[in-house]
Amino acid sequence: MKFLEIFEDVKKGNMGLTDEAIYKSIQNKGKFIPIWGGNKEHNSIKRYVSKNAKTKYDKLITIFDGDGIILSLDGSAGYMTHKNNQTFALNHHACFFKIKKPNLILPEFFILFYQKILQEKSISDGSKTLTMDQIHTIDFDIPNYQTQKNIMNHINPLLMIRDKLNTHILKINKLLSLDLIENYTEFQAKEYPINKLLDYMNGNAGLTEKTIYQKILENGNRFIVLSSSTETKTKLGYIPKCTINGKLLKIFKDKKGILIIRNGKAGTSYYLEENQYTINDHAYILYLKNNSFNVSLKWLMYKLKSTFFEYSSSSANGTWDMTGFFSTVNVDIPTIEIQTKTLSQYEKLEHMKNKSIQFLSEIDLIMSKQILNNVS
Repeated sequence: MKFLEIFEDVKKGNMGLTDEAIYKSIQNKGKFIPIWGGNKEHNSIKRYVSKNAKTKYDKLITIFDGDGIILSLDGSAGYMTHKNNQTFALNHHACFFKIKKPNLILPEFFILFYQKILQEKSISDGSKTLTMDQIHTIDFDIPNYQTQKNIMNHINPLLMIRDKLNTHILKINKLLSLDLIENYTEFQAKEYPINKLLDYMNGNAGLTEKTIYQKILENGNRFIVLSSSTETKTKLGYIPKCTINGKLLKIFKDKKGILIIRNGKAGTSYYLEENQYTINDHAYILYLKNNSFNVSLKWLMYKLKSTFFEYSSSSANGTWDMTGFFSTVNVDIPTIEIQTKTLSQYEKLEHMKNKSIQFLSEIDLIMSKQILNNVS
């Protein structure tokens, strides 16, 4: 079945519903409602807008409600969220559609089984985009309504657990993003220049997925390739030591580091245990210089998490100002005992997060088996 045989015409979000327009809406009377765009999920509310708001083109915004599905059209293109009897607004990065007639398809079933198809249809070129023409050409192989209900009866308990785990992980991530609570009394140094404490390695120009594929058969030790992606800990794959565009591959090995995203989600940081790494030119690796201070690099990463973001531009595809960071940032360095004690609280949170992610993987495996059993 084609999309328009299953659903009513798509209603796109508001063009021109910019941050400035949202801010202006605060001055308007009327109830405030959630606003979403090209998100992965449309449940966590980060912004509100007045129902009486106008776009930058001085047009009243469209209000969405009823039983239907939000679909992200770019950014996280293809991701969907079921909404039932909720009122909300969308910008032009998302759309909303309703089922054409009763007992045709369960919204939860459509999202679970066809989200991946829509994601794969999106065009990847820095960001992903879905067009109406692409959506309308897809053939959806829809089982009968009773089969859908039977499958969802088995799957729904697992989905509820998965939702709770995802909420748990979001809360942990929020706690991990907070600055360290400092009440230090003993210091090794105060206001110490960061450029005397840390050094950095920049990335390899031309280190693309195509390059990794071309070098895959070459001999030698393999290095983990890191990038600006924030999926699966930024790992692109592995590459042997080689030359790229006539230059020897820059490598980072046998010491701990902090990966800093240079563009995209600029300022995002990850801790690197000792291993063999290389990076493309969308990231930096920071590491400790040889000095007389006793410093835990992981503690330092958590201490500087918000500072890293302060040196990122505010655009959607921001860049990290490495020069500004190294020329202006100073840091207080408490004793290693204080660092270790503070860090232990964050490591407990990390352990809880990793266990939750492991449970999610196990639930997804059980769900896939349930789906196969019900379909067969």
